[in-house]
Amino acid sequence: MIFERLEIRGFRSYAEPIEVRFDGGLNVFMGRNEAGKTGLLRAIQCALFPPSRGTDRHSLLAEGEGECRLALEYRLPGGERWRVERDLTAYKHALHAWRDNSWEPVSTALSDIADVVRAHTGCDEALFERTLLVRHEAVEVPASADVTKTLAARLELVAGGSGRVSAVAAAAKLEAGFKKLSGPYKGEIVVAAERLREALGGLDRAQALAGRLVETRSRLEQTAEALTRLELEQTDAAAVLKRARDVAAAERDLKDAQEKRAMLDQALTVAAPSVPAWAWPAIAAGALLALAGVLLALLWQAVPGAGFVLCGAVAAGAGALQLRPRTVAPAAQAELEARRSSLGRDVRELQARLEELAVYRLAPAAFERLQRREREIPAELAAANREHGSLSNQLIDLAHAAEAIPELEDAVAVQQRRLDRLKFKAEALKLAFTELAAAIEDIRRSAGPRIAAAATGRLQTITPDYAVGLEDTAGLTFRATWADGSPFERRDLSDGTADQFYFAVRVALAEVLLGDLNPPLLLDDPFRYCDSERRAALHRLLLELAGAGGPEGRQVLYFSVEEPEGLLVTHPLPLVRVPA
Repeated sequence: MIFERLEIRGFRSYAEPIEVRFDGGLNVFMGRNEAGKTGLLRAIQCALFPPSRGTDRHSLLAEGEGECRLALEYRLPGGERWRVERDLTAYKHALHAWRDNSWEPVSTALSDIADVVRAHTGCDEALFERTLLVRHEAVEVPASADVTKTLAARLELVAGGSGRVSAVAAAAKLEAGFKKLSGPYKGEIVVAAERLREALGGLDRAQALAGRLVETRSRLEQTAEALTRLELEQTDAAAVLKRARDVAAAERDLKDAQEKRAMLDQALTVAAPSVPAWAWPAIAAGALLALAGVLLALLWQAVPGAGFVLCGAVAAGAGALQLRPRTVAPAAQAELEARRSSLGRDVRELQARLEELAVYRLAPAAFERLQRREREIPAELAAANREHGSLSNQLIDLAHAAEAIPELEDAVAVQQRRLDRLKFKAEALKLAFTELAAAIEDIRRSAGPRIAAAATGRLQTITPDYAVGLEDTAGLTFRATWADGSPFERRDLSDGTADQFYFAVRVALAEVLLGDLNPPLLLDDPFRYCDSERRAALHRLLLELAGAGGPEGRQVLYFSVEEPEGLLVTHPLPLVRVPA
């Protein structure tokens, strides 16, 4: 892959339109600080991998400008030419291919363009930054840090591929994810299983309640029937008792009428009244006294005799009065006869009514039982009504429980699917962890020695005393060794040598990992800690990498503050504005 041309407008310090044409081999950009070296590197990176966040894009806009545009043209090893255009202000993109002597649009979709760029460069932005883009701050190692551990950690990130974490860290993350899912106490699978049990418990309770629905509905129907029977019984008892009471009342009325008529019959009779038992003896005694008085008056004394006569007369008169016949006055006689006739009609009507009501006549014991039953029915009705109301409320609750069953079944299905997904995810994580661990080991066994050998070759062109070794541990971890492969102590590796070691490994990684794609190598003054002898060796290495611009070489873009010894400055900075 060869960069051919870069167009910039409104980007960082490049407010005016700028055009950069690249050579096929080594391109040396030299300029003081603030001359635009970092802006060019950032422009190339943004043309290939535009920032997605609006704040990041806004920070790239030149001061006072309303638009920010980039365009990068490049050529592939097979001769194909492509052009990527980015409008960072409007966040619009375009990809063109050179066909028939003109640029033909291919796509404006961000994802499609990203796929093409990834295929042409062999990496995404993360791997691009860890292999092809080497800034001076990226190779610096703090003096206080453990050099060996720092280099191992940073190289592990580079060797981890295009992800944001190393392969070993990714494996650890997979293992942690698996433990998070399958932990015996608070693992997501355990929690999901508990929620599933709760959902199943709720469904079982609802189904049990729904099972009582039929029984409760049957009991409610029986209670309703009992209420109906009691109400009918109460109505019938009231009707029978009313008729029985009517019979009793008619009998009483008939008896009263008959008694009244008898009294009228007695009052209307014209026959002699019956003579009292004392009447005749009184008459006889009176006659005897009167006779005795006459004899006494004639024979002895007149006054006593007269007294006896008077007493006898009174006694005989009283007895005689009892023998006189009694009669009724004519007016009273007519009134009594009318009343007697009316009573006769009443008696006949009552007798006829009693004949009609005879079927309703109850024996006293039966009447008493029916009255007692009439008094008992209201309490039974109240109890039946209470039970009916309670059963009705229960039926409503049970019906709601039955209606909730489909929703609960859905909840159970959701929890079951979640549990199944978590179990599947756990198995997938376990499998991915196993496969990744095996892949890490395969990389270490296959690519690791190749990278170490290539890095050793590059490093020894700069400093022949050192080599790059591969740690005999899981993952891809490199270490600096002496030229014969023997280890050295941390104090034996200077900061400058550490930078050169790391640079050699980076070049080797790009050569091994990116293969025949051979994308450009971008260097932002990475040799600050080198002495003049090693910097000259590094410059010779750059010429070797570039292959003197030949087809087998790699395009190298080298940015430096100072004029590089032994190298031709192809692009002095600052750049000149493109003529309008």
